[in-house]
Amino acid sequence: MKNSSTNKNQILLRIDAVAPGCHSRTSFMPPLVCKNIPFRTTRGDHGTGTEEFSESFRSGEITGFCGGRDFAPLLNALGMIERPSSGTLSVLGEDVLAMEEKDAWRLRDRAFGYLFTHHHLLPTFTVAENVAMPFFRICGKREDLAAERTSEVLLFTGIRHLCGTPVGNLDDSTRWLVALARAIVHRPPLLVAISPPSPNLLPLVRCLADNEGMAILWSGEKNHLLPFADRIVESGDNLHSRPAP
Repeated sequence: MKNSSTNKNQILLRIDAVAPGCHSRTSFMPPLVCKNIPFRTTRGDHGTGTEEFSESFRSGEITGFCGGRDFAPLLNALGMIERPSSGTLSVLGEDVLAMEEKDAWRLRDRAFGYLFTHHHLLPTFTVAENVAMPFFRICGKREDLAAERTSEVLLFTGIRHLCGTPVGNLDDSTRWLVALARAIVHRPPLLVAISPPSPNLLPLVRCLADNEGMAILWSGEKNHLLPFADRIVESGDNLHSRPAP
């Protein structure tokens, strides 16, 4: 496990007071295990094809996905955004492909935080309002708990002083800090980042892995990922993870 160099963030993210509906980490099993998950991918000049992927993702580790493949379809499947057509997918010990759709949605909401290629924030809403929305939806309507948790994640990302600022008034790099705070406000044990154009978030993400035990799947540029990732999944003839150098 790589150590975080951002000491100021070690104040964060108590996991003791967990609101009803939010996840509390009490298990030592890998939070995400997949076997023979099919996904369509493009490999440079080799065109489009279907491959299968098997892996276990452990708490407290960052797995980086990089190289010539388009990993979005695979991460969509692993993150329960799209349902795999075959294979096995276990999330928090639950067999995803055996679940009813409504139960799978509930599991996805509490298990995952997400970052995408766009931050998908509401520009007329304040920073605090954007961040608190997933907490209310997933963890319940307790305003006191939502306010406390929102303050914690904004402190962690260094933008608590902007809590009342409309997101539309922020620069792009600050909006990505808001997006990260929103992704983790409900204490998900897993974070899936599908090519977010903001590698400056990786030191904070490293802190989440080290201090919170979060399992992180991040697709991006190899040179950005190597200083922070524990394992790398890279384009090649055998698609599997290996320890990051």
